[in-house]
Amino acid sequence: MASIAREWEGETAFVLAGGASVKDLDLSPLKGRRVIAINSAVLAWPDADILFFADARWWSDPPHGWKADIGSFKGRVVTTSGGGPQGVTRLMKVDPSNGIALNPAQLALARTSVTGAINLTVHLGCRRDVLLGVDGKNGDGGRRHHHGAAYPWPFIKGSFDLHQAEFQAVAPSIARAGVDVVNANPDSAIDVWPKMRFEEAIAMLEPAL
Repeated sequence: MASIAREWEGETAFVLAGGASVKDLDLSPLKGRRVIAINSAVLAWPDADILFFADARWWSDPPHGWKADIGSFKGRVVTTSGGGPQGVTRLMKVDPSNGIALNPAQLALARTSVTGAINLTVHLGCRRDVLLGVDGKNGDGGRRHHHGAAYPWPFIKGSFDLHQAEFQAVAPSIARAGVDVVNANPDSAIDVWPKMRFEEAIAMLEPAL
């Protein structure tokens, strides 16, 4: 089992999830910044440092195409799944009900990969996370994501409530680990962390490298 070193000590990480709100954003300010893309959100920002996935179905089930196209991604792949490609950083998935995992060989998550991605930033030594696409609801017209890949699985009623509960369970431990989290979608239904516009989140940071 692999583990994660504190490679991003003191830095800000952008956690790019799949929520439809990202479709209306100009992501160019992410250039030169630390980005973790979750699942097919990497299609919106192929230059992400890390591609994170937890569900083996995302890798193996059509029509995603990542099983064939993973070679086009130049960053690091991190997963808690036993499936997927070989030669990736594979961490152990643990129950998030008691908070994030502090063991750098583990990631806490259950209902949403966003929890695991945030836990990953803790291991990397980040001091701030900016969440993108963490909407907690579907977009206009029932749109479920911002990227081009079709969503192959049916929507599970109540899933956003489960996400909210999971975030509430891990939020105190994330704060104790010294990581500030902001949700860069003022219209998000997730109210666990402060919300602001993406432009405001960028403005409060140091210039990109």
